[in-house]
Amino acid sequence: MKIILLTLFVVFTLKAPVIHGNKSRIIGGFPTTINQYPFAAAIDVQTPTSKFFCGGTLHTQQFVITAGQCVDGAVLFTIHLGSISRSDPNRLTLSTSKYFLHPNYNPATLENDIALIQFRMPIEYTDSIKPIPYLALEPLPSSRRVSTIGWGQTSDASSQLPDEMTAVFVVSLNNNECQTVYGNQIVDTMVCVEGNYNEGACHGDTGGPLVDIYSRYFSVHVGVSSFVSGNGCESTDPSGYTRTYPYVAWIQNITSSE
Repeated sequence: MKIILLTLFVVFTLKAPVIHGNKSRIIGGFPTTINQYPFAAAIDVQTPTSKFFCGGTLHTQQFVITAGQCVDGAVLFTIHLGSISRSDPNRLTLSTSKYFLHPNYNPATLENDIALIQFRMPIEYTDSIKPIPYLALEPLPSSRRVSTIGWGQTSDASSQLPDEMTAVFVVSLNNNECQTVYGNQIVDTMVCVEGNYNEGACHGDTGGPLVDIYSRYFSVHVGVSSFVSGNGCESTDPSGYTRTYPYVAWIQNITSSE
């Protein structure tokens, strides 16, 4: 079984023998509000040869968590905060070129598919712009109901990204179960999830968060959207995320030293 990179490339598509990045948006999602997910970040990425879209998570006043594939080779990021609409003229828009790609990121296997983007200056929080309250303090267990959000494709038939962000609830799988679909491509730093029938991430959702919601004020960042099945977003195959827990020390080391 092949894994497909989630990142939406306008000019070209990466070819990987095992894993491909997401090019889609949430499949089977439902409308939400920015007050429910005030840490949601929409990211337009520019490389020397292409432009594409990713999701991200506001972590501090100066950092966004996203996928490694979203920053690898990038020269400019335009980040939008404070709205579920990509066309909202009142959203906060920032530009930056500074990022931190995990030093062990492997674009061929998508291992360590995590990165940080840094704003030029700290931002101010508002009712609609707030950081994710917590990062995972322990590995995400299997059979846990979590949510994922994004602006990715809603079907395999259309590559057009929606204007408004949607959310969907999914359930985490045991890695052994996920390996029955993808084989040894699935390692301990990854986690797979599946929704009812075919609900889940798609192209354009790459870099967006997997969130464990305990209450209105207690949301935990447990994963970063990384890949979908080569059979398509609308297949019943699980989608994959980089686990947050193994990288908390790396994240804190960078964000506290800058």
